[in-house]
Amino acid sequence: MSELRIEKWTLPAANLGPENPLPPIASLRDLHAEIKPDSSVPVEEREHLGWGAPLGLLPYRMQDSYDRTRKPKEFQVVVLENEILRAAFFPCLGGRLWSLVHKPDNRELLARNPVFQPCNLALRNAWLSGGVEWNFGWTGHWPYKCSPLIAGTFRLPDGTPGLRMWEWERVRQMPLQIDAWLPEGSPVLLVRVSLYNPSTETTPVYWWSNIAVEQHPDTRVIVSADEAITSNHENTLSVCGIPISEGCDVSYPGLQSYSGDLFFRVPGNERPWITGLSGQGRGLFQTSTGRLRGRKLYRWGNHAGGRNWQSFLGTPDYIEIQAGLARTQSHHLPMPAGATWSWIEAYGDLQTDSVKIHGKDWFLVRKTVAEAIEKIIPESKLEAMMADSNKWSAVPPNDLICCGSGWGALEAKRRECAGERRMELPGIFFPADSMGAEQQPWLT
Repeated sequence: MSELRIEKWTLPAANLGPENPLPPIASLRDLHAEIKPDSSVPVEEREHLGWGAPLGLLPYRMQDSYDRTRKPKEFQVVVLENEILRAAFFPCLGGRLWSLVHKPDNRELLARNPVFQPCNLALRNAWLSGGVEWNFGWTGHWPYKCSPLIAGTFRLPDGTPGLRMWEWERVRQMPLQIDAWLPEGSPVLLVRVSLYNPSTETTPVYWWSNIAVEQHPDTRVIVSADEAITSNHENTLSVCGIPISEGCDVSYPGLQSYSGDLFFRVPGNERPWITGLSGQGRGLFQTSTGRLRGRKLYRWGNHAGGRNWQSFLGTPDYIEIQAGLARTQSHHLPMPAGATWSWIEAYGDLQTDSVKIHGKDWFLVRKTVAEAIEKIIPESKLEAMMADSNKWSAVPPNDLICCGSGWGALEAKRRECAGERRMELPGIFFPADSMGAEQQPWLT
């Protein structure tokens, strides 16, 4: 049984308010671009460090009119469900994967936010915590964080229903396509991402999938790496060992006092994966095909500031385990003109030997988790799915669920008038009727 359905969920929600009418003309203050590596960071990992950040946020406008008064509000939700998992997506909020439930024991695998409460952490200010968010464009939480994507339904050749979400990113001038599906009997939710560079020039590209999982003192983050890149208070990058760094076991984020990042150095010959496991050796895991090689841990820390932030956001005590294109979030990768980059991510429940994964032998810890993930979703099977998806992902979706913004449709019209190359991926289109009052002056 594999099902797709559209539901309405009611959450306590702050009022997002209208966009700020004033243009954000200030330069972006990007601390990531100011970070410098020390001698421990290999030369090849310094390439493109701090490169590619845009000068400003235009043509976007700020989303900074939200309040803190929560009232019941109805949200459109797309649910994918099979015998094992139930996934809920919010196309109206940047396509966020809001919930992923393991049905046999009715257990939420993500840190699920029970409220809608924006706060000032995204590029356009308004940001939400919890679930899985998609970040495309440049360093930071992307501009569509609290905005709708275009969404529609599709079917795989075997009849499995899927959700397709897409939009036009206005700074990089690139489209993205996100396909999600849950095959019959599958222990993993599958998400395929495609980026296309319609430009005649190389374009800096950034992608990170931010995955929120609940944090407890015994939560251990395990990843397919032995080293990580971290930064100190002077914004200097350095390489550290894991799990032990400066006498502290950094794989237990709930025991750390302060907030911080760890960008794991997954070797090129290793399968990329990351997981956050409880004291009982159970939790969510994420793996992907090879292009999405970066992995990261972000922790709030258990000091007063970190706890206050999480309390305001509404999410249970949580950490983020993340997956990205580059080694760190200070990097942007050069995407050649006319290129398309695609990958598949898999999300599922992992049960392991708690004694082994909480042991001191990091090699055995990694081996235990790697073998468990391979048993659930073999690397060869995921790569075969990637090859198969290259065919059906090019077939346009069926019914539209959400129209998104009209900026992609405007760009398509502009390119048609100018005789320039198409800017869509084969499997998406930008509906002409999505254009409204904001696009009308440009149409005229």
